[in-house]
Amino acid sequence: MSNSALGYTLVELLVAMAVTSVVLTGTYAAYAFFAQQQQTLMAQTEVDRGALRTIDMMQADIRMAGFKDYADPNPMPATQAIVISSANPGDISFVYDDYDSTGTLYRALVRYYLADVSSGTPRKRLLREWRKCNNPIIGCDLASSTPINGASASGEPLLDWVSTFSVQGLNAKPGGTFKDQFQTIQINLVVDSPKKIEGTVRTVSKNFTFLARAKNVSLVP
Repeated sequence: MSNSALGYTLVELLVAMAVTSVVLTGTYAAYAFFAQQQQTLMAQTEVDRGALRTIDMMQADIRMAGFKDYADPNPMPATQAIVISSANPGDISFVYDDYDSTGTLYRALVRYYLADVSSGTPRKRLLREWRKCNNPIIGCDLASSTPINGASASGEPLLDWVSTFSVQGLNAKPGGTFKDQFQTIQINLVVDSPKKIEGTVRTVSKNFTFLARAKNVSLVP
């Protein structure tokens, strides 16, 4: 038996170690890449889920703005169906008639706005106030309404880590009951994921821009 058949030479071992190192480095890089992609996808899904739920709720309130039930004797002031207190950051309110869980008719005021969160990491949160108008015959605003069913006066948290919330009224009605009221509302939301992607300093951020029609403002002559 020759000496060459007894084992590997030092050169062969070094070559094998080098090849193994390259393979392991490539495998780790591929794993890290796909792990980051998976985390990004999960963060995007989480942001989408919360944002789309909030958008559905806002679109429903916008469609109802200005609705006056046939059984309500109180007039619906044209100037109160939609009130934009601030365009950016957004602060918008809608007034419409609704029925509570007992079937009692009342006039509701719903407000969306951003608020600072002081606990933990400083950030902004989108809130929805749901209020009952105290005396609809003379109108309804924050000062003349109260939270419904003991709800918090600051509103219900809808969406966390909102970096942008802006509102714009479009297509003002030229005449009729709701003269000068907006028939369409455009809303822009930018929502961030609270989690950084592992191995990076970046977070997922998504922009949502949508239009919603104020159906009652548009249809009432």
